Amino acid sequence: MTDNNGRPFWRQLRERKVIRAAIAYIIVGWVVLQVGEVVFEPLDLPDWSLKLLIVLVFLGFPIAMVLSWAFEFSTSGIRRDPAGQVESLEQITPEPGAPSIAVLPFDDMSERGDQAYFCEGMAEEILNALSKVANLRVASRVAAFQFGGKRADVQEIGRKLNVATVLEGSVRKAGNQLRITAQLVNTSDGYHLWSRQFDRSLEDIFEIQGEIADAIANTLSLTLQRQFGHAQQSVDPKAYDFFLRGLSYFARHTTQDNVYARQMFSQAIDIEPDFGRAWAGMAYTYGFEYMYFNASEVNRSEARRTSHKALELAPDLAESHVSAGIAHCMSSEYEKADSEFENAIELDPKNYEAWYFFGRTKVHEGDLSRALKLFERAAKVRPEDFQSVLLQAQLYTSLGKKDKAIDVTRQGIERVRSILELNPDDNRALNMGAFALLRLGEKEEATDWMLTSMKNAPTDSIIQYNAACFFSLAGEVEQALDCLENCLVKVGNISREWLEHDSDMDGIRSHPRYQEIISHFPD
Repeated sequence: MTDNNGRPFWRQLRERKVIRAAIAYIIVGWVVLQVGEVVFEPLDLPDWSLKLLIVLVFLGFPIAMVLSWAFEFSTSGIRRDPAGQVESLEQITPEPGAPSIAVLPFDDMSERGDQAYFCEGMAEEILNALSKVANLRVASRVAAFQFGGKRADVQEIGRKLNVATVLEGSVRKAGNQLRITAQLVNTSDGYHLWSRQFDRSLEDIFEIQGEIADAIANTLSLTLQRQFGHAQQSVDPKAYDFFLRGLSYFARHTTQDNVYARQMFSQAIDIEPDFGRAWAGMAYTYGFEYMYFNASEVNRSEARRTSHKALELAPDLAESHVSAGIAHCMSSEYEKADSEFENAIELDPKNYEAWYFFGRTKVHEGDLSRALKLFERAAKVRPEDFQSVLLQAQLYTSLGKKDKAIDVTRQGIERVRSILELNPDDNRALNMGAFALLRLGEKEEATDWMLTSMKNAPTDSIIQYNAACFFSLAGEVEQALDCLENCLVKVGNISREWLEHDSDMDGIRSHPRYQEIISHFPD
């Protein structure tokens, strides 16, 4: 038996632990009936009491099965199962052969050539809109934007990103006036499937984005299910301009760019105080700085304040709930974090950040089995992502499943090499890919990748921390300790919770210097 997506119903029962719950209920029910039969008579209870007990036990069985389907029963209590309240991944993952598209950054045709951020933002907004289409596979921003500014052949783009169509275009921005051209190209033969030019004012930007997304969906014979919510909130054009600048900076994920992004979001809020998306963007910058660069109390409190404001102004925006989930995770408020990530997933099942940071939260909590499932889902939502796959390898290692760790490592390194083919200087890919190569026994190439990423980003705390993990696994104890100390003394803080559950550090935990170093990390 299968569900309406072809997934075996029996497998769903097993994954949701319904079968385990049924067996447990039958055993407990039988014990209860045996006890009732023994004690009811000495207690002089009416004859119908035992019959009533039997009826209650039988009636309770379907109720217990429904509850076990909808909720997760664990050592930390009863929690809603995200798989039971939102669409399954089979429903949100396009079928093989489904239409596919990559949205490239639009070319900047402005006189001064200073509108690259606006061109990227325009493309990203359209990409996000197309991600709402049920059976359309959309290449992620990370992958598609590697081709920004490059004169790559569309057939090459189609091959590297495994997409059938490409959306490209240009923007000429002069003051408040826009000229936007867009064309949808078939990657198999290079022919245009659709094209259009828009001559509008900046106030019409949301309308233009919607028209382009609608046209693409119609051309590909798909139905665009609008879920923009506050994405189309009417805001001052200047505020929106600053917001797009913030998105552009934030996407680079460096310490300095994170600061620039916050400044841009702040200026957007100064102009438009009720701009919910800008508040969510601001919350992201504090959350990311806390997790990756500086785990300070200021960042934690500001993440809580700004995410609360985002939820207040944009409660139907998935990003608001993701930012709130990250903020709650920082304060070890895991039940609240769970609730926010589940809300985000319910609003947007294709939101990669919701699945990914939900998984990271479970690592902080120490629930590695659940973290694995969430990273698996993140990897399906974004098929080219390598981070969620390689983190699975780390968790399988922690759980003692070395063979499984090797299997997912091989999958991860394939994704890493695909990204590096597009951008050989991707430090995150080099950094995490080094781990994959080391696990596969390619120590020389692994070390080269790690040292390259460290050289390219000497002030990036996550890369320096990963270097400590890498050299710990490689048996280079002193070098690992130097890197770990560098994270605190020269770069910034990291989370003690993550550190304590990170099996990559097992090789140096017994060293006296390790204890001295971590004594300085925040609790």
